[in-house]
Amino acid sequence: MQGVVIAAGRGMRLRPITDKIPKCMFELKGRPMLEHVLDRLIAANANEILLVVGYKREVIEDHFGPEYGKAKLRYFVQEQAKGTSHALSLVEDYVRDMFILTNSDVLAETKYYKMLGDIGEYKKADAIMLSRTVHDPWRFGVLKAQGNSVLDIVEKPMPGEEPSNLVNAGIYGFEKSIFEAVRETPLSARNEYELVDSLKIFMAKKNRVEHRLIEGPCIDIEHFHDVEEANELDESEFPK
Repeated sequence: MQGVVIAAGRGMRLRPITDKIPKCMFELKGRPMLEHVLDRLIAANANEILLVVGYKREVIEDHFGPEYGKAKLRYFVQEQAKGTSHALSLVEDYVRDMFILTNSDVLAETKYYKMLGDIGEYKKADAIMLSRTVHDPWRFGVLKAQGNSVLDIVEKPMPGEEPSNLVNAGIYGFEKSIFEAVRETPLSARNEYELVDSLKIFMAKKNRVEHRLIEGPCIDIEHFHDVEEANELDESEFPK
């Protein structure tokens, strides 16, 4: 199985850390965040991981090289920050079938990556995304769901207008069919090609997208204080 990691971001909100390193290489519990992400993909039986890199990519490439653990690493350069869907499009010709896609600034327990890599989970679903509950959903992509089925994703709604407190965790299980929607994704108002828009196109084509709720700890790094809080977690609170 393959994993795909979007690791091209600069992380402006993490300056001055990211003046010298890409966002995914900040230190978490004494190791780069990206190491933790790759460990979980490998535990889910990914033997090849496709890394979409960009800002200060040489830091990532020099640290990891062509292999990490039991996985072969391949690098794809996103020259300009054109969005998450554009980043995914760069690996289309190299993805064989089912794969796990993750942002490089989120981390869940290993069991959820293993679940996404279990083909038995896809008996009724064409894609699966991980979700989590938050107290401030208007800051995220919010799921409108019926049971496990995702009906819509509302990106950063106005407070009070969110359809639920379930938000997109940024970790997915896809088959190669997602790339048809990726190719049709238009430029957004933010001048990017966004994966949320690709998912909406995918669902409009009558593909079933399901979510699985992360019930344990989940780390999502956006601001500098998120890094501090994650490093202060007890081992019992840290996603295993």
